[in-house]
Amino acid sequence: MKVLIVDDEQDVRDSIRLLVNWAEFGITRILEASDGAAAMELIRSEKPEIIFTDMKMPNVDGIGLLQWIETEAPESKRIAVSGYDDSLYIRKTMKHGGLDYLLKPIQRGELLEALRNAVSSWRQAEENRRLTIQKNVEINQTKPVYWDKVLTKVVSQESYYRTVAEELQAAFGWAEVRECQLVMLLTDPLPRAIMEKFGHNPDLLYFLMANICNEILGSARNGYAFKHTDPNCGIVLLCTGELASLPDKLKAINEALYRVLDVRFYLACGAVQRFPDRIALGFSQALQTARSVSFAGDGRWIRPYVEMAAPAEKRVVLAEYSESMIVAVYSGDRQRIATAVANWMQAIGQLQAVTWDHLKYWRYEFELLYNRLLEKLDYSGDNPPPPLPRRLFLLEKDGSISLSEWGREWTEALIRIADALKLGRQQEHNAIHAVKAFVDTHYRQTLSLQEIASRFFLSREYLSRRFKQVYHENLSDYIERVRIENAKVLLQNEQYSIAAVAEMVGYQDGRYFSKIFGKLTGMTPREYRKGLGSGG
Repeated sequence: MKVLIVDDEQDVRDSIRLLVNWAEFGITRILEASDGAAAMELIRSEKPEIIFTDMKMPNVDGIGLLQWIETEAPESKRIAVSGYDDSLYIRKTMKHGGLDYLLKPIQRGELLEALRNAVSSWRQAEENRRLTIQKNVEINQTKPVYWDKVLTKVVSQESYYRTVAEELQAAFGWAEVRECQLVMLLTDPLPRAIMEKFGHNPDLLYFLMANICNEILGSARNGYAFKHTDPNCGIVLLCTGELASLPDKLKAINEALYRVLDVRFYLACGAVQRFPDRIALGFSQALQTARSVSFAGDGRWIRPYVEMAAPAEKRVVLAEYSESMIVAVYSGDRQRIATAVANWMQAIGQLQAVTWDHLKYWRYEFELLYNRLLEKLDYSGDNPPPPLPRRLFLLEKDGSISLSEWGREWTEALIRIADALKLGRQQEHNAIHAVKAFVDTHYRQTLSLQEIASRFFLSREYLSRRFKQVYHENLSDYIERVRIENAKVLLQNEQYSIAAVAEMVGYQDGRYFSKIFGKLTGMTPREYRKGLGSGG
């Protein structure tokens, strides 16, 4: 087991290294890095199980490192070591997988306890991973999931068939096969009716469709339909016998799907190829045919391979419309959002062809737009981000893109973000308002910026900045002003001494109270009381 210690101070790294009997924990190597960037390189090459990291470092700080580790080395166990007792750092550490947060100077007992917990957690997780791998191996050996994975590699990698030839020949009787033809049954995008029935259980849909295909293909020697592991590729038919009758079988497959599911699907074919040497070429041709399919509802469900496909129509670029969508989202105006999306849909509706490549590119563009908007939101605590629509495009029964459904999904998705942005602004304002209300009622207590920030789970810097933005006054100045205003009221009652008034409004030091009072009123507390008595 390896440990990585990340801190820009050599003496801190030395302290951690010397305070622990590492062999007692089964740790054989101790690695060191002086900043987050150097740590990333070591994590990539050495893959340490336990990582200690400082919070404030040059280049990449502790939060940045923890975020990176969460994605790139999630199995590692992380412990933060910091000189800052800051609730924001603590929350971020826990959010990004940290097990503990130790304060400098490091106490040996706390260090050993944190390390013991990290080692125990890693060993438990390692055992869980071992059991999971074992379980996955057992699952992947079952049919048809196992064949889905094997045949995906067969059609995608030219030489892979040879590694599983005997197994496939024994299972499907392909020893004497000399020709094959690849067909893709497109499941992306899906008809609207199918999404309504199977949107939450797509695996059941794929299982049903593959079974229908295999039933019509006949014996295994004639071929096998399987779910490609890339969802974009849908169901793939590797046809190996009776190829002359394949067009009729494809029509029968579509009719059977229509009887069972009440919708038809596009089938994109490759040319007949030599088996097994050119299986991958046949699949590449089927993929090329799929990319040329126009979702225009022209009734041509079965598409043969054409060697010289017509050049695709120039696509409409979402970037030309995205700025208006972003402005509409920031405005929070639902009608404005709907109008921005409608302008985009109108541009799509004027195209003569909408292909698979168009849809994939638009999906990519929309995801970029969506994620750009999500960057403005805070997902801490119980505030998850609005989910991206599971399917960005839906088909009508005739195979054409449902522009109305598409527009509705995009509009609703953008409205969800707009609502989340609005709620975030409201919550942010409410938090600052709550701070002001707290000061108004607790001004007698000893109040520090750090204590107030911790009470409301805010960072000190953020609280200071936002309070001034909202109320145009520093929080510390506001506290002083509230105390002095209340002191003015108490000074009207002469039974209270000036020292007692100072203590009643939160000042233990009478001279400091007089100084602040004079700064804000231009007179001493005694002068203020005397003025009240003379009617001035």
